[in-house]
Amino acid sequence: MTRSAEPARLDALDGVRGLAILAVLVMHAAFYVSQILIPLAVDRGFEATAAVRGIAESYMRVGVLGWCGVDVFFVLSGFLITGILVRTKGSPHYFRNFYARRALRIFPLYYVVIALLLFVLARMPLADGEIPAHLFYYQNLWYAFSGHPAADVARSVTWSLAIEEQFYLVWPALVLLVSRRGLRAACVMVVLGAVAARFASLQAGVVQTHFVTWCRLDALAAGALLAVVPLPPRWLGVAATLGGAGGLVAELALTGQSMPETMMMQRYGLIAALALAVGVLVLARHDGVFARACGFGPLRSLGRYSYCVYLVHIPVSELLTRQARQHELTAVLAEPLLRWPALILLVIAVFTALSLVLAWAVGWLSWRLFESPVLRWKDRFPNGG
Repeated sequence: MTRSAEPARLDALDGVRGLAILAVLVMHAAFYVSQILIPLAVDRGFEATAAVRGIAESYMRVGVLGWCGVDVFFVLSGFLITGILVRTKGSPHYFRNFYARRALRIFPLYYVVIALLLFVLARMPLADGEIPAHLFYYQNLWYAFSGHPAADVARSVTWSLAIEEQFYLVWPALVLLVSRRGLRAACVMVVLGAVAARFASLQAGVVQTHFVTWCRLDALAAGALLAVVPLPPRWLGVAATLGGAGGLVAELALTGQSMPETMMMQRYGLIAALALAVGVLVLARHDGVFARACGFGPLRSLGRYSYCVYLVHIPVSELLTRQARQHELTAVLAEPLLRWPALILLVIAVFTALSLVLAWAVGWLSWRLFESPVLRWKDRFPNGG
């Protein structure tokens, strides 16, 4: 890799992060504005027309497809982490430096936020076993097998972080022990094995395979594979992106459902999301319109602070919802919405934009005041690459 190519590539990957967190935020903003603000207007005595309900519900079904942003994060994480491990393979203190640097990046902010959600800002009662599950990064398995629903969305979104942490436990050893050719073969086997595990688990009665580590490693392994093979051609990126997006939309059109918990999405939607995520990463690494779009400053900025934004965007959306209730916003909007139902799209857009800006502001402050000072300790653990 030439040094001259590095800045543009990193700029584009920050933009990919920005797209991923934007998709996730749109999903949850659609949920809050459609399922909380509009029903509140009905509760206050305003009769919502069928048109209002229809537009809100249709938007929500499409917006919920933003869950595929998590798969983009998984593919990108597998790509970046494997690239680091391959470059540092054989360097002094390989394991110590990798885990120390990961811990400094992930643990401080995570434990501050999760402590607030568990002990200070908890709105939903804590179930037995929920505290240790979140403290020791196995909440994804707890949600899948404990029988307790993921009631508090602010806490439950951390399931994806748990899967990444579990991936980090085994992947550095695998990279160290096998050749590059063996690593490519391992990546392919993990991708196929995870897809097979999802189908087998669903057949066995596991109804939440989207939380289960061994059923979700396909995206991380696909990203890892992209790190150890030559850059695929642009046409393949275009085909994967369009095919994945088309597959998700087709499932929505056929079933009328878009939540990742549905059986069809677990069977086929996750495969489509994987294709979409792989295509996006391939296109971002090629010079072209998409890579230039990913280099857009505000999108890169959102991606740069995406870790904090991911952790805090649900509390931010909930805060906006409470403020809307307290200031009687729905009472003001109800009559215009009944006259012009299409205004619901404007309401959703404003709510989403406010959620985005506030979550970004928290991420910016967190980076300047907390994360960046902590990350200076990384200099004590050079990656050797």
